[in-house]
Amino acid sequence: MDLNMSASYDATPEEVFAIITDATFREQACEKTKALSYDVSVTESGSDTVVRVQREMASDDVPDMARKFVGQTLTVVQTETWHPAAADGSRSAEVKGEITGTPVTLKGNAKIVPQGAQTEQAIDLEVKVNVPLIGKKIEPFVVEAIRKGLQTEHQLGASWHNGNL
Repeated sequence: MDLNMSASYDATPEEVFAIITDATFREQACEKTKALSYDVSVTESGSDTVVRVQREMASDDVPDMARKFVGQTLTVVQTETWHPAAADGSRSAEVKGEITGTPVTLKGNAKIVPQGAQTEQAIDLEVKVNVPLIGKKIEPFVVEAIRKGLQTEHQLGASWHNGNL
């Protein structure tokens, strides 16, 4: 199942990139999304910037039919590999993720693009739950959980940029 989202910031692409690659920002995003525990790393790999976020989440919102696959908590690992800026400041990244120990994976792309005085941050993901018969029934719940997390992260990013923390 596909997930396509975008949000705008009143910021330059460089400012948006600085926010989303700041380990403290990502840690605060984990706290805002009610992670029970988390580990955030931001590293350089050649000319790329790699953001890795691992968070343990309660499985309270997981449908009963899927809870047997995840238990009381689930560990979500997401890695973004951001490439150097283009001449206009735009950037792109490959995004990969999984819920550890489950048949749930996600992959796709993210981008930061100038839009006049604003910057758009967009993400396009393919979410897969590789379980015969019920996988397609579970995917909408996974997509909605990711959507809520991304919305929370964007709201935090806007507050972070505006100095309202």
